[in-house]
Amino acid sequence: MKRATIFAIAVCLVGWAVALLFGELSGGVSPQSYTIFGSLYMFLPALVALVMQLLSHRKGQGKVLSPTQLQLLRFRPRWSWLVGVVVAVVAVFLSLGVSALFVDVVSFKEGTMAQMVASGASPELIEQSMAQLNMVPDWAMLLATVVSGLLAGLTINALFAFGEEFGWRCFLVGELADKKFLTSALFIGAVWGIWHAPMILLFGHNYPNDRALGVAMMVLFCVLAGAIELYFVLKAGSVWPAAIFHGVMNALGGVTVIMIPNESNIVHSFMGLSGAAALTVVCIGLYLWDRYVSRDNIFGSTLGASLSRADKK
Repeated sequence: MKRATIFAIAVCLVGWAVALLFGELSGGVSPQSYTIFGSLYMFLPALVALVMQLLSHRKGQGKVLSPTQLQLLRFRPRWSWLVGVVVAVVAVFLSLGVSALFVDVVSFKEGTMAQMVASGASPELIEQSMAQLNMVPDWAMLLATVVSGLLAGLTINALFAFGEEFGWRCFLVGELADKKFLTSALFIGAVWGIWHAPMILLFGHNYPNDRALGVAMMVLFCVLAGAIELYFVLKAGSVWPAAIFHGVMNALGGVTVIMIPNESNIVHSFMGLSGAAALTVVCIGLYLWDRYVSRDNIFGSTLGASLSRADKK
């Protein structure tokens, strides 16, 4: 637990330092520069974890990669990976359903146009875009977005998400191998959420209008999403399902923002309370499946015990 705590402090401090440096050097943060920076920021957890491992190795305290890390890094496709992808998609649209109980959910086409208007696009561009959008059925637009999101989530997004997941659900899982699932999920999820704080407070990441409250919301979201990712990591004995789940969430989460315009991201978005409600339902479903159907007892075991069972399958 000591090394896990050191890593948590280090990765958060490095995150603040890098975010402040970017803010100072960039002057005005443009969408293009922020996208590039945000993508690179995702590799900080992996970098900090590797530096800690290298320092320990130089002191003669083990190999650069521990046996648990090597196990988790193996690319071992299993059916649970596909289930994880489906769960990510279900969670996004379930959050839309939760919001629909309280506010109006517009069509994907209407939401896209609302975003263009809010961004200050010229009337000519809006009119031209409207003409093009009207040529395509709304369901086709939404389906194309989901398919492209899945492709991105399974490829490029997963690679960038791996930069985070190596730290959260590879390094930390190895350091917390003797801890139970719930304790580990709470710790890893809280660190994951707090690590986003400089991005939210300085640049409005995901919560541009509610930055302080957004940090708390991000921690809640990361604890819930992280518990789901941790389950699939332990189920498969590999970190890659978490990277894929993470990548799909990043690719499709914006659908909720498009289809619920003019509402607070804190409440009505996949990253908000409606998303948290959806992820809670998923967590309960996985717990019931784990206890009464698969009987893997992942939720009741230590991380090390679950990984040992996964390695024997």
